[in-house]
Amino acid sequence: MDVEKDFNDILDDIVLSEDAQEKASYNEGYKAGSEAGNAEGFHLGYHRGAQLGSELGHYLGTVKLLLETNETSETKYPDRIINQLLKIEELINAFPQTNSEEHDILKMAETIRAHYKKAYFLQMDTKISKLKQNLDSIISFLTPLLPLANAHMVEFFTESHWDKLLPYNLKCYLEDRDLNDAINEFWDAGYNKNETEITNWVQLARSHCLTVDNDFCLSAQGLEELIKSRGGCMHYQIKVTEFMTSKKSYEVQTMSPYVASWHGMAGTTHCVEAGGGKGNLLVALSLGYQIPSLTVDCDERTLRNGEKRLRIIQKQWHAIAKKINETSEEKVTKNINYDLHKFATAYITKNTDLSEVVCKQFDCDNANLLLTGLHTCGNLGPDSLRIFTSCPAVGALFNVPCCYHLLTEAVDGGLFDGFEREHSSVVDSGFPMSEHLRGFNLGSNARMLAGQSIDRVIAYRQLPIRSLLYRAKLQKIIKNQTPPLSIP
Repeated sequence: MDVEKDFNDILDDIVLSEDAQEKASYNEGYKAGSEAGNAEGFHLGYHRGAQLGSELGHYLGTVKLLLETNETSETKYPDRIINQLLKIEELINAFPQTNSEEHDILKMAETIRAHYKKAYFLQMDTKISKLKQNLDSIISFLTPLLPLANAHMVEFFTESHWDKLLPYNLKCYLEDRDLNDAINEFWDAGYNKNETEITNWVQLARSHCLTVDNDFCLSAQGLEELIKSRGGCMHYQIKVTEFMTSKKSYEVQTMSPYVASWHGMAGTTHCVEAGGGKGNLLVALSLGYQIPSLTVDCDERTLRNGEKRLRIIQKQWHAIAKKINETSEEKVTKNINYDLHKFATAYITKNTDLSEVVCKQFDCDNANLLLTGLHTCGNLGPDSLRIFTSCPAVGALFNVPCCYHLLTEAVDGGLFDGFEREHSSVVDSGFPMSEHLRGFNLGSNARMLAGQSIDRVIAYRQLPIRSLLYRAKLQKIIKNQTPPLSIP
């Protein structure tokens, strides 16, 4: 039996009906919001958990790799670094594998990050100290020999460098030897155990060389392992023999998979090639690996020719490009995107805003860049390093420099490029970049000599061409016959 409402209750229902409706709507909305919020919260928590797990997995993988490398390497890490690495491993192993209300997960993660950063800086400090010691040793050995390193070969005749610059014991030994015997002894000095002036000289010089030891210099295999240890994967090679010289084709085929793999590992959005000319390297990156790529060069005419050449390559890409696997070659079958490779004219310096150039070319608001370069000439190599350290938009760098003799060098407060002195800031010099080497000068001929491959010279047993002898004789005749100049 229904209970009759009092007249006053009926009036209250009428007056308060709006409030009652708001309350009912609030309760209904709260219920629906809670259910939807729980789902969104679950997905958010799931992704954040996966992200944290990936971060900790990276830390643990790096720590294990360093510990394993230390076991097999001849040079060991100091105890303070090993203890720090073991502490990180212990903290990660103690991290809860499931959701736990008994642990402050965020605080534990911050603690692990802090210990990882400390281990990184301890490791870097050790490497930097060791590198400085090696540099000091090289400088001590090289300084008295710089006049010889900067001597032109012709000047051995015209300026009597044989008598003035050659170390006395080595000079006497060579003068007593047959020329062909001395040359053969030099070729074999790298593995000849007989102690002679030549072999001792070569072995002493080689003891100051930096070798591939996974410390300062990584081998190709070491680089691949580094990429994989940081969550990346190695790409296959792309072989293009048409529209390139055999030398350039080999360089692009060898370098492009490393750049593409570095790009994937670093999570960058675009690749920028400094001084790219016709864009040989980025052709492989954009067409072979589908990476948005920008070729930047100061020569507008070269870039225009590069654009025309690119359109021809794009039309024939599937016919001329091959994917190189470990044991076979096969044609590239992926559809290509014709808009992934752009060209831009700019003279790159350390102050160039590459992100602005990329965003303009690709019509985007922001970009995370991988800066690369194949044969970055002269100061372009050092300036690429400076851009990487100063520009937040450049998240990764992969550079193969060349033309060391075209570097500007700090000399007496100015710059010297081997031909003329430039009045500029010492900070802008191509050599040296290191504060530790500030004030040390190599010289133009020594930098040019540093760009030569001594391994290739020895492998092919390459002697200087005979025309140098004729040039030296001509220069000697001219010098002897030219009357002295009177300067007022």
